[in-house]
Parts: sequence; structure tokens; C-alpha cells
Amino acid sequence: MSIADDWALAYARQADADFRAWQRYEDDPRALAAECHKLLFLQMACEKLCKAHLVRAGVHSPADVQTSHGFVRKHLPAILKQEVVYARERPRNLKWTLSQIQHLSGEIEILNPAMTRDGRRPDNCEYPWEDGGKVYSPLDHDFFPARLLTAPAGRIFLNLLRRAIVRNL
Repeated sequence: MSIADDWALAYARQADADFRAWQRYEDDPRALAAECHKLLFLQMACEKLCKAHLVRAGVHSPADVQTSHGFVRKHLPAILKQEVVYARERPRNLKWTLSQIQHLSGEIEILNPAMTRDGRRPDNCEYPWEDGGKVYSPLDHDFFPARLLTAPAGRIFLNLLRRAIVRNL
């Protein structure tokens, strides 16, 4: 196994652990986790899946993916679309579902504090931020992806994400 394969597997294993943490919080109503913590695990799982996929495919070196967080919006939709191709069943409205996956991928990427979209989106699920002279805490913020994940396209997104992570293990 090459060093790139070692890195890809390590990222995939971390994505799996992050996704399972998100899933555990999501499934257990007694879990003491704020919505921002659940979304943090989901964001990290998506980012690490993208890194695993890109390193394994030879698109980026392991060193390249260690210094950036901007992979989810650009690469996750293609990874999940590939999972649709592998699946035997297609979502009823494939074009609409893929557009929702694209939108949700962008919303998940912005949950990372390093991704502010040129200062227009300072909200993130990890650290407090300031906007318009007011300080916000992730604990008190209503994050848009949380609502999207419960919609039909969000459930498809999560199912495809789980499959993609497993495929990269």
C-alpha cells in the first residue's frame, strides 16, 4: 500500500468515526449534545471523506489536503453522485435531489470556522463569532443544515454519505 493509500484510509476512518458520533447524537435523544456539536461532527465527517477520496484518487497529495478546509462544497456532490450511480435505486427526482445535495454540501462546508465566504458568512458550529457588532454563540444559533437534513433530500444525502464513507474504508 502506498503512502497516499495510508492517508486516504486514515481520513476515511476518521470520517467514519465522526459520522458515527453525529449519528449517535442524532439517534439518542438523551445525548447531551447541542445542535452545533452534532453538526460539527457531520461537517468533519464530510470534510475527511472528501480528503480521503481526493488522496485515494491521486487528485491531491496528502500534504495538499492537510492545509485546507475547502473541499466539501466542491467535491462532496460528485462523491455522492457517484454513490447514486452505484446504487440500484435512483431517487425519484434525481435532478432535484442532486441540486439539493449541492446546496447542502455548501451549507455544511460553511459550518467550518475557516470558511467564511469572504466574511459574508461568519457563522460556524465550533466557535463564537461577531457579526454587525454583536457576538453570537453556536449554542444559540439555528443552523440551516439542521433543517435540511430532516427533509427527504437530506435523508438521501445522509444515506449516500454513509455509503461513501464505507466505500472508502
